[in-house]
Amino acid sequence: FAFFSSSSSPMCHDHDNQILDLYCQQCTIPVCVKCTIISHKGHPVHEVSKQILQNKEEIQQGLEGFPVSQEHLKKVVTAGEEMKNKIKARKNEVDTIIRQ
Repeated sequence: FAFFSSSSSPMCHDHDNQILDLYCQQCTIPVCVKCTIISHKGHPVHEVSKQILQNKEEIQQGLEGFPVSQEHLKKVVTAGEEMKNKIKARKNEVDTIIRQ
């Protein structure tokens, strides 16, 4: 099991003085070189920096759709408000007709 220590470089919890500079794609965690030959042997790994870039791209792609969704929601709310105002106006017309 690996974790980030208080130092500037993330260190492996299982192997002393080993930096977590690789990423195990199978387990989806950062690992050190020793981990790749012991507890993650045969697992596909690549550099942590590559995984960081991949994660960043995925997050950016996810966020690209957000402004569109937010804009769509604003339009729906506006349309709802307009409908509410039309219904209120029609109600007032009907109330006026009933009172006559």
